[in-house]
Amino acid sequence: MKKLLSLLVISLIFCSCSKEEEKQAPETKNIPSAEIKTSEEIYSFDINTLEEGCNSESQMICAINLSIKCTINPEFSECIEHKKEMPDFIFMEDESLKRPTSQSYKITKIKPLEDSMVEIYTQSTCNGNWFGLCNGNIIYVMSFRDGKWVVKDLYAIES
Repeated sequence: MKKLLSLLVISLIFCSCSKEEEKQAPETKNIPSAEIKTSEEIYSFDINTLEEGCNSESQMICAINLSIKCTINPEFSECIEHKKEMPDFIFMEDESLKRPTSQSYKITKIKPLEDSMVEIYTQSTCNGNWFGLCNGNIIYVMSFRDGKWVVKDLYAIES
């Protein structure tokens, strides 16, 4: 009886350990890893010099850059084409929003999340207010959809 009880206890321990491993390693098949690193590189945008396309090799940086271009000018041709890839509030029209005409950012931290998502922490500056989402510590929540990284949401945190 002692042997049977010992075997049962060992089996339960083994089963609980293997389940915990499964929780810690979310499935990431066919999803590129976070392909960017924190650096001192600053990305800057101005309403008078917005250009279509992206010259970065990183889909994540290109997605953040596009969301900033659309924050500055939601009528920009590239924004209209990719409107479904960004949060709806980026395209809200209201004069009280104080939409910026220039914005810059640098990446300070990258935090992988479960379910094919990543948070990219940035230090941003802008000449507007826009929900408080362009000055300070801004976090872009990235999601892997339809074979590419897109901005799912963004929010600000205090320093």
